[in-house]
Amino acid sequence: MPYTVQVEFRTASSFLVAYSINLSRGGLFLETDAEVPTGATMTLDFSVPNAGVTSVNGVVAWRRVLEEGAAGPPGIGIEFQDITPQLGALIDRLAAGFRGVQILLVSGDRQDRTSLARNIKSIFSTAEITQAADASVANSVLTHEVDVAIVDLDFDLEGGLAIIRAAKALTPPVPVVSLTTNVANREKAVDAGTDELLQNPPPFADLQVVLVRALGKPLSVGRIESTLGADDV
Repeated sequence: MPYTVQVEFRTASSFLVAYSINLSRGGLFLETDAEVPTGATMTLDFSVPNAGVTSVNGVVAWRRVLEEGAAGPPGIGIEFQDITPQLGALIDRLAAGFRGVQILLVSGDRQDRTSLARNIKSIFSTAEITQAADASVANSVLTHEVDVAIVDLDFDLEGGLAIIRAAKALTPPVPVVSLTTNVANREKAVDAGTDELLQNPPPFADLQVVLVRALGKPLSVGRIESTLGADDV
């Protein structure tokens, strides 16, 4: 039974990161509660800003159901049948206009900012990092063009929470990674809408995993629907 789903990315940078870590390897995990059987064929319509919609065909290779002790969220693993013809031209076009991942780094400690910026550059050599020492400066440069915001909550909790809320109020919302060692602060960050949480300072390996995940995650995954009509069932 064939299915279709629309996968929307918030920026071209987000799509390119997702392509580099998942799509180019011939597969994609979609977080969903939809009961799609393994072996089902699926068409994925990738929607990228200023690039339109590109369709790729695949097959559901595995499923993960929502249950206690599961290794991750529920969803399906899709193996692409052939991505080169569909995505080749799109990747070439986006790569030609790529201006680097735009990252906003908010921390009142200059040494911490310098260390974090160095680690970010090690992960994304093309990263354009805007550093802000306080919430006021951060708010003045925070726009929808930022690909991800990294916010140190331990230096200024209320200011950091305000930046998280401002980032999530943009259209489309900007992904946020919050840094804190305080359990209460972590809970407040989640309530404010942060996407990811890390220790402060974060271990390099953890920072890499979380940044890639935050940047490459689709903005939305449309409802998975069967393409068969009532007369075909």
